Amino acid sequence: MEFRRRVMLAVGVLVVITAVSFLIDTAVWEAYLQNNDPAAPLLHTATVDREDLRHGPQSWRPYATPLAIGPGDIPSGGWYLAFVELGAVPVAGNPALSRTGSVRVDYRFTDLAGTASFSVYGLRVGDGRTWTNRQSGYGTSGYYVSGTAAPGEPPRWASPLQEGDRYTIEMAGSPRSVDDDVVRDTRTFWFERVGSGLDALHITADQAARAGQVTETADLEGSFYITHTGGNVIGDLLLMVAVDRPQPEGFELLLESTFVEDRR
Repeated sequence: MEFRRRVMLAVGVLVVITAVSFLIDTAVWEAYLQNNDPAAPLLHTATVDREDLRHGPQSWRPYATPLAIGPGDIPSGGWYLAFVELGAVPVAGNPALSRTGSVRVDYRFTDLAGTASFSVYGLRVGDGRTWTNRQSGYGTSGYYVSGTAAPGEPPRWASPLQEGDRYTIEMAGSPRSVDDDVVRDTRTFWFERVGSGLDALHITADQAARAGQVTETADLEGSFYITHTGGNVIGDLLLMVAVDRPQPEGFELLLESTFVEDRR
């Protein structure tokens, strides 16, 4: 009798834990979709032009220690950086408790000079700790596009970031007034320590290759996926767009992003 009572108590606790997890997961998921029909997640669009390249020139991208921007793991070159909020986040975890999936990003460049590099950053719900895609070793991923347009003049409004474990990033599309009193839209990246935050987010051209891959292409229009294999919830997903030379007046990047559910 005592054994049966303990078993029933254990089962009851498990049911409560599962129910609470489900409710939390459902609430987070609904926040991601912003109350849209789950069968048709919101398509988020963004446009990047040469005025959105707010950071640089520099040879590295933000992390607890500088990461390379181009293929390989050694920082080099003089890159200009823009950061774009994607408006959707990938979801990992137990598919029995949540709709897991990735974020599909469709891109189209106009008048791209040199090479453009895509990297991804995710801010953890609750404390803002930041993850990014791995630059070297197992699980390295990235997406690189080459163009043939003639370079333009260096942007006078860009400035390099300072190395550290916290960064204040200016977002693409924020106010461009020369008035210093205008508050620009920013995000804060926080990297807890060297070695952490590199194994959760990945970029891949193949949704089935969830651990990511490196793609180099001359296609000015295409798509890739951002996958999540970590255990924590991502509250905000940003795409870093870096170009290795000043862009011409006609430079433009159109981005469309949406959540794509896993089919397992």
